[in-house]
Amino acid sequence: MSLSKEEVIKIAKLARLTLTDEEVEKYGTDLNAILGYVEQLQELDTKDVEPMIGAIKHNKDLRQDQAVDSGLQAKMLENAPDKDGTAIKVPQMS
Repeated sequence: MSLSKEEVIKIAKLARLTLTDEEVEKYGTDLNAILGYVEQLQELDTKDVEPMIGAIKHNKDLRQDQAVDSGLQAKMLENAPDKDGTAIKVPQMS
C-alpha cells in the first residue's frame, strides 16, 4: 500500500498540521515506509503465538490497593478561604 500526496495532505489536515510541499514529500516517504513494515508484520504467522500483556513476564505478587488517609485533606482545608465541613466552598458560576 502506498499513500498518495493527497492522502498525506488529508492525514496532515486531520492532525491539524500545515505542511509545506517538501514536508508532504518527506512525511509521505516516511509514512509509506511505516506502512511497508506493517505489511511485513501482517505476513507473519502468529496462529501459535500465545497472547501476552508485555514483553517481560512479571511473577511478582502485587500489593492490594488500599485507601490510606494521608492527612492532606486537613492541610488543604486549612488554606481554604471558605469551607463547609470537609468541602471547599467556591463562588457559584452562572
